Amino acid sequence: MIEQFSGELLHYPKLSLYAFHLCHDMALAEGERVEDADVLWQQFEELGKSLKIPALKICRQWLKIPEHQGTEPFRELLSEKIGGCLSFHFPLGDANSDTPRRNGELCAVQLHDTYAADLTFRYPGMVPVAELTHLNPEGRLLPDRISASIGQTLVLFAKPVIAEESPSPETLRQVADRCLQALLTNAPPLVLPSYRGEGKLLGSPIFEYDNDAENPAQSCHILIWLDSHPDTTRLEDSGKYYHPLMDLLCYRSKIRFSYHQARTRYRECRQLYTELETLMNTLPTLPEDTAEKLTVLQDALLKINPQAFSYASHIRDIEDQRTTIITNLKNYTTRLEELTNIAGEQELSFLQAFSYECRSKLLGQIHTDLNYLRPGNALFAHCIATMRGIVEVEQAKMNHNQQEANQDLQDQIQAVGVGIAAGAIVASTSGLMFQPWEWKGEKFEPSFPLPLLAFLIALLSSAACSVGAWYWAKEGIKQGRFPFRDVKERPSEKPKL
Repeated sequence: MIEQFSGELLHYPKLSLYAFHLCHDMALAEGERVEDADVLWQQFEELGKSLKIPALKICRQWLKIPEHQGTEPFRELLSEKIGGCLSFHFPLGDANSDTPRRNGELCAVQLHDTYAADLTFRYPGMVPVAELTHLNPEGRLLPDRISASIGQTLVLFAKPVIAEESPSPETLRQVADRCLQALLTNAPPLVLPSYRGEGKLLGSPIFEYDNDAENPAQSCHILIWLDSHPDTTRLEDSGKYYHPLMDLLCYRSKIRFSYHQARTRYRECRQLYTELETLMNTLPTLPEDTAEKLTVLQDALLKINPQAFSYASHIRDIEDQRTTIITNLKNYTTRLEELTNIAGEQELSFLQAFSYECRSKLLGQIHTDLNYLRPGNALFAHCIATMRGIVEVEQAKMNHNQQEANQDLQDQIQAVGVGIAAGAIVASTSGLMFQPWEWKGEKFEPSFPLPLLAFLIALLSSAACSVGAWYWAKEGIKQGRFPFRDVKERPSEKPKL
């Protein structure tokens, strides 16, 4: 019977979902959690409802998370009343169902600024490989359904039933491939993971599959660990590998998440840079009219100033993400060393390869991105300075023209005032013209009506004095304000010795 199902049966398979969700952000106040900090637990409750697992669908009632709690290096989140771990059973199927009984447990901790959850589904006995599909029912443990903000990893641990005492690496690789296919049988369409590498953990082979998606919501990272060494079960039961492995996977997810954030900011900067180029192309085509030109430039400045601020803040974010990657890479290397030094045969070069990828590819790409973006920061500043310079020149020109127009109006008012005053002075003396005229002590008696003659003389005299006074005042004011306007430049004479 065993030979018939050689490589097709598994002892005590368990599928563990390690999900990591950001709970604190350095941009927020100390102790304040991010807005979607509880999304991961809500998703687990939704999973419990869909799978009809009563304990899982109310898992949040066992969480002990203070409303205001800062980062913690390590803190268990589930109540001590349940031993810090929530155990549950899947509901019994129909009487005609061939699905074996399943059970599971949920463990939750806080690692610094991250919630880390270990949701495990397991079979208590021996099952065919095809039954693994029920450990990931309808693909409900995949990233698009769990929505862990930082990322996740699925780890399958199982003992394959193989007739050979020492199965070849090729045979074990085939078993791992079939396990992967079974886990993703009912999964929704997504970029399926492919083989990335293999090694040994606690003496048994472990295979890595990944789809290399940049976005954590689409990243499908799976480890299949086949128990084929006599000491593996004992060492695995001791649990010494557990926390180093969880921490290592957490740091791995943080690195990929930070890289995704950095690349997202880079693309946003490129979009802002394109919009800047469009604005710069409008400078040579500004309208000739000063008022229209000022309107266009002021609208452009109102738009480009927020864009320049966003551009600079995005570059700062990329710098922060690079620092985050470097920090988590150091932590990743430390945990990898701890995992390597655990009792048992370890060969984890495939995990070491990730640290090489971080240094050569991820950090190298961010360095290149920053080199492309930094000149744009200076270009934004230069463009803003240019626009402001044009606005100042045009505004000064407009103010000068307006000032000249206002001054001319004032000159006209002053000149008219002088003319009116002069005319008024003459008019005030017109009453004397009605007095009898005398010539050397004798009265002068003209042959025409004297009052009409006196009125005409007074009127013409007033008008002439007003016009003359206005013109004289106008020219005098103008010459007084611009005394050197009409002076021609004369060649300078050398002083005589």
